[in-house]
Amino acid sequence: MLRSTVELLYERGIAATTIEAVADRSGVAKTTIYRQWKGQPELVLDAFGSLLRAPADPATGSLRDDLVDLLSGFATALSHGPATRLMFALIDAAERDAAFAALHRQEAAARHAVILQVIDRGIRRGELPAGTDAAEVLDLVAGPVFHRRAVSAGTVDAAFAERVVDRVLAAYQIG
Repeated sequence: MLRSTVELLYERGIAATTIEAVADRSGVAKTTIYRQWKGQPELVLDAFGSLLRAPADPATGSLRDDLVDLLSGFATALSHGPATRLMFALIDAAERDAAFAALHRQEAAARHAVILQVIDRGIRRGELPAGTDAAEVLDLVAGPVFHRRAVSAGTVDAAFAERVVDRVLAAYQIG
């Protein structure tokens, strides 16, 4: 069912990936689908989640190196990963549908947890000033990568990710 859902998402987009369409494509009864998923948003998010995994904590011993690793992975996922096209469709759906918005926030929180943990660890080690807002640091490092991919169409690669991390950390320099 998830494979059929992913195929439909690529072919038709989120709005046209209905329970009925998934049932037709997969050969599974709608009742079987509804036994596993409450509705279309949950099915679509599970299909999306089957393509992307939350990042692993690199735990390199350095906030900079951890962030470069994580942001490089994000850049790759946004540029070349299997869910590249679907990510933007999901964001669009979340803007239009409260169920998708709630589920998207839940999914994003799960993916961000590791990054926030890495940033908090860096604050505890003194690599960022005490009182630094970890969520703000996440926004500052992820925002340029996302913007470049979605808006300016510039190259999004590990070198760009590294420059972003270095510039954000430089803005937080202690003393």
